[in-house]
Amino acid sequence: MCKINAVEQILKKLPSDFPITENPYKEIALGISISEDELIDKLTRLKNEGVIRRVAAILYHRKASYTHNAMVVWNAEKDIQKTGEIMASFPEVSHCYERDRGGYWDYNIYTMIHGKSMKECNDITQHISEKVGIKDYRMFFSKREFKKIALTVSHE
Repeated sequence: MCKINAVEQILKKLPSDFPITENPYKEIALGISISEDELIDKLTRLKNEGVIRRVAAILYHRKASYTHNAMVVWNAEKDIQKTGEIMASFPEVSHCYERDRGGYWDYNIYTMIHGKSMKECNDITQHISEKVGIKDYRMFFSKREFKKIALTVSHE
């Protein structure tokens, strides 16, 4: 298990915006005075121990010319795990969650689909529908983005 002080040091030094370089982990590791391999090893251990879920980029899809996105809700009746894995495997899907129906709503899987047009989002959704065999779904297109930030860790 990673020592607490090493964990804190790594989490404090991980930037919210990774350096845009050929070797961002190497640059971050230099700031902590460890090797790139040590940093990657410690991050892997933190993930395996459940301390962190992942280290990932946040795509600001509108800046990357993906100007349309839709939340699609699906009524999945069986093989929820497999269905979610298939949906999540599509590169246009940034989020895929299972949620409780709550007794008032028929939909239990939620996906966020990004495309360069409304038609592209519709086409992707249709392709997912065919692949998982679910025809009962609803699409909600985004109109405006109010907030999108990276989750940060408080270092009190």
